[in-house]
Amino acid sequence: MNIIINSEEFVNHLNKVIGVVDRKQTMPILGHILVTGNSGEITVTATDLEVQISSVFKANISDDFSITLPGRKLFDILRSLGNTEVEISANNETVALKTDKSKFSLQQLPANEFPLFDNNESDQSFTVAQADLSSVFSKTQFAMAQQDVRFYLNGLLLEITPESINVVGTDGHRLAKTNVGIDKKNINEQSCIVPRKAIQELTRSLSDEKDCKISLLDNQASFTFSSVTLTTKLIDGTFPDYNRVIPSETKTNILLDSKLLKPALQRVSILANEKFKGVRIDIDNNRITISSENPEQEQAVEDLDIDSTNTKLSIGFNVSYLIDAVNACSGELVTLGVNDESTSALITDPSDPNTKYVVMPMRL
Repeated sequence: MNIIINSEEFVNHLNKVIGVVDRKQTMPILGHILVTGNSGEITVTATDLEVQISSVFKANISDDFSITLPGRKLFDILRSLGNTEVEISANNETVALKTDKSKFSLQQLPANEFPLFDNNESDQSFTVAQADLSSVFSKTQFAMAQQDVRFYLNGLLLEITPESINVVGTDGHRLAKTNVGIDKKNINEQSCIVPRKAIQELTRSLSDEKDCKISLLDNQASFTFSSVTLTTKLIDGTFPDYNRVIPSETKTNILLDSKLLKPALQRVSILANEKFKGVRIDIDNNRITISSENPEQEQAVEDLDIDSTNTKLSIGFNVSYLIDAVNACSGELVTLGVNDESTSALITDPSDPNTKYVVMPMRL
């Protein structure tokens, strides 16, 4: 095998798959990237056994080949070379990379040992605009749990109908829900839980160009867009009934300027208890007061003027959850809806009626 590739183009495609290369080296082959050449195209593939990502690009190759290379080392070497032509040649155990003035020799492992997902066709597929899919993931992914023993919370729920997808994330303390329309398809109504790692990689790679094709088959889902195909195992579990925790109505609804609310929350968070991050929100007719204190007896207080509410109420929240929800709202205004001290708050964006955020109260 002997090929010549532009380093910048190679790095561009490696960057799309490098996120799933195993840093911990639980299996040596998972630290490698599979590079294959076939019919004038080169495909680079990485996997961590849960998520597999491939990226394809055109190349001037005369013979088919299949090699593996240590992913991080290859990425760092090519990125350091700048824009240049790289000659790549291989024998049974090593791969050589050469430029006019540089030469590197990397170990390769047998390509037939690289663990690829089954490439089965699915009759349950549909398309979504990449920009729309990226948007709904960005609006909800922060609410996913991280390494929770309730494994079904460590991902996003996708509820699919012939016309739309509901996307829901929750860690048991807060919840985010939104939806996106899809081309009307003759598909079955179904739901699946896409794991956290796959959502993060999709959010990193999706662009504003063209559509993303989503295919569902048994216990895995594939997302194909631009030059990339991401295939992921799905989480096998029952997602909680999220509709039960979304308030059907809220008695007090306060319209706030997000440019004022966000920095106020951030300032108050500085002196909040580092472990619990609790802040108190006091509503007193036409004023809302956000305050915090910590074990060192330090305090922070922020006052914001609001329209008359005829309400007097005091509720505690995790300030990080409030900031995340406000950050996810794209409009200039947010609505804080509350009922009483013991029920969850509903945060919405008036310019985006399809998106809702729920934050549970906490005792201070």
